[in-house]
Amino acid sequence: MFITHHNIHAFEDGNKRTALNLFIDFLHKYTSLYIQDVITIQDSQILYLEKHISQEQFEHIIYYEVSEKLFNKNQKCNLEHLIPRGDIEATDEYQSGAQSDRRSSFNLTDLEKGQFFYQQLKKPIFQRDTNQWTVERVEKLINTFLEDGLIPAIILWEDSEGNIYIIDGAHRISSLIAWVNSDYGKENELNDSNHQVIESYINKNIGSYSEIKTSTDKKFKQAKSVIAKRSIAVQWVTGNYEKVKESFIRINEQGVVITQDEKELIEKDHLPTSKLSRAILAHGLGQVSKHQNDSTESLFNRFFMPSLSHQLNNYPLGGSLNEGFVISRIYNAVKIVDNGEHLDICSLEAKLLNVLEFIQDYLNISQKAYFYGATKQFKTNTFYGFIRFAVELSQNERLTKLFIRNRKEFEEFLVDNERHIQAIARKKRQAKKAFNELSSYYELLLIACENDDFSDLKSRYNYLEFGESNYKSTKEKTIRENYEKFISEIPRCFVCGGFIDGKEDAVQKHNCCL
Repeated sequence: MFITHHNIHAFEDGNKRTALNLFIDFLHKYTSLYIQDVITIQDSQILYLEKHISQEQFEHIIYYEVSEKLFNKNQKCNLEHLIPRGDIEATDEYQSGAQSDRRSSFNLTDLEKGQFFYQQLKKPIFQRDTNQWTVERVEKLINTFLEDGLIPAIILWEDSEGNIYIIDGAHRISSLIAWVNSDYGKENELNDSNHQVIESYINKNIGSYSEIKTSTDKKFKQAKSVIAKRSIAVQWVTGNYEKVKESFIRINEQGVVITQDEKELIEKDHLPTSKLSRAILAHGLGQVSKHQNDSTESLFNRFFMPSLSHQLNNYPLGGSLNEGFVISRIYNAVKIVDNGEHLDICSLEAKLLNVLEFIQDYLNISQKAYFYGATKQFKTNTFYGFIRFAVELSQNERLTKLFIRNRKEFEEFLVDNERHIQAIARKKRQAKKAFNELSSYYELLLIACENDDFSDLKSRYNYLEFGESNYKSTKEKTIRENYEKFISEIPRCFVCGGFIDGKEDAVQKHNCCL
């Protein structure tokens, strides 16, 4: 496939990287293979296209650079797409239906696609994203079912229209749905789900549900018997929508710790900040929401696409979509942009898009330089702080001109003092509480660069260490050296000398540099 693309399209310089991106993405999503050295493949592309090596030689290079990776049972399963979210508003006067004749359990056949029970299942908008369980945990749950072990009851709520909402047990029931329907992410196109690799692993270690169900092989006799007879217990909560939200918080506070952001998202799910955050993230989790549109898809892409890949030098603005509780990151960014104005959802959507366009299209911020640290991990503190600073810049022409004029020195200072942001945020205890202080730090630094006088900055932040001399231990020095190499690979604008995203050998300038 990779070579055929070259043969047919004769990729130019920019398109060679596109072909390689597609090839690596294909391997990563649909196989258990990976490329050992991307640079070797890149060099061989040029040699092949310039006819310095034959197709057979090119094939040999690819073959020897592709290796099989060990299956990681600790990778997360994104099962969010399997059960849609209901669009009940907090203000709607939904009451639970009649209590009589409610089922007390369900079995696996009820979870097959097309079955009425499965079709009625929904998750309330405040329910956690169903993407936190590992493959190992999903495997254990399926085995527990087949071994007739204890599985806690699923807690449900029914609205007056007969829709059934999962209040507790979304990961449990979604894991069983995934196995029954052999869907570990295949209908979720945007998120990197590794669904085929996961399906192969589960089928190898447990067996395919459809195969077990239809097989006459004696080795499946016990499993078939359990599937035919066993059911999962159901408990029902009653009351209106607000009562259900209270029940959800109470249940989860007794089990898995519920964060303050989660609690706020539940209690304020009727606000535009919550609705927009859910709508943006839904594009990457396979969900469909009435608040989704072309703009929310564009916002999702600006935060997360192309997906994080150190091999491909992709460093998205919002970090990796596969990290835990990403909704919190988006929610706080949306709140920072709203800035207490309490905008309606359309106005908030437009303002957020304008801020991201300002960051990415006008300033051409190097996301790699700003939002990824010495260990290449995403820096949430910087993300919040710079979003706030960008809002200020976009509304203040004088400050923007100051940034453009002093950009090189400003960014080099941030790199030389990479640990400042974390230290300021730590003093505020939480990243989401530190964004105003971080924005003030950026502004004060900008003024210091303009005046070539850093005394006010050092006086205000007298608890910080300035310069590279504070890296004393061998480990710290090694991390610093790796970070300097990491930063040195970022291209620079030929006008101002500041960092810019793109290829190292490309001649580039920021759109804001006239």
